[in-house]
Amino acid sequence: MKNATPDQDSSVLNSIDTSAHTQRSQIIALIKRYQSLNTPEFRDHGIMSPAPRILELRAKGHRIEKVLETYIDATGKKHHGVARYYFANNPPANLANGEDVA
Repeated sequence: MKNATPDQDSSVLNSIDTSAHTQRSQIIALIKRYQSLNTPEFRDHGIMSPAPRILELRAKGHRIEKVLETYIDATGKKHHGVARYYFANNPPANLANGEDVA
């Protein structure tokens, strides 16, 4: 997925394949598109367990970082310690300003 074009990113993101390989490609494309995503946001895109795929991507040399945040779900419940993932060279804006996400 290095230097993928927007069309290739869209193709990967629209895939119904749930293989680990495809999910890793989708994670890269999603972080490129949105700058950062948390676990529930990955699930909204069909990646039910992003943490193992991110560990695999890190093992392949991708510099993916995480911060823990509080997430409020659709029922209004607060979930503390939800991971938000981003590329180390492109942190979310609120982190770049030194703000805490959690």
